[in-house]
Amino acid sequence: MKNILIIDDDVKTSSKYKKWLEGEEGFNSTLINDPQTAELNFKSTDYDLVLIGFKMSVMDGFNLYDKLHEISKKVEDTPKEFRVCFMTSSVINYKVLAEIHPELGQECYVSKEVPKEVFMKHINSLIS
Repeated sequence: MKNILIIDDDVKTSSKYKKWLEGEEGFNSTLINDPQTAELNFKSTDYDLVLIGFKMSVMDGFNLYDKLHEISKKVEDTPKEFRVCFMTSSVINYKVLAEIHPELGQECYVSKEVPKEVFMKHINSLIS
């Protein structure tokens, strides 16, 4: 069973994603609407995929990703490289993002506006 962590302060959208993930695909999912709580409780070995809101009120998704990445390197005996996918309702400028995080490809972003079928197909491609 695949485990997915959803971190986004958009309660309505993140709850919808949790429902979709646990529905027909039967993934285990954990939803945290506060990025600071997610940071304090993160263990990369617990998750196959981490979905992070791109824009959040307390901290942006890239800052949170950097913090989670540092936690996984420092705290855990055998750090697991976790997959991440940023959720956004904005237009993505991949060139700028590639300069900030060259290790992340375009597949690491998903629009919050996509229909369920497109979202699920994208998630399955990331964790299969």
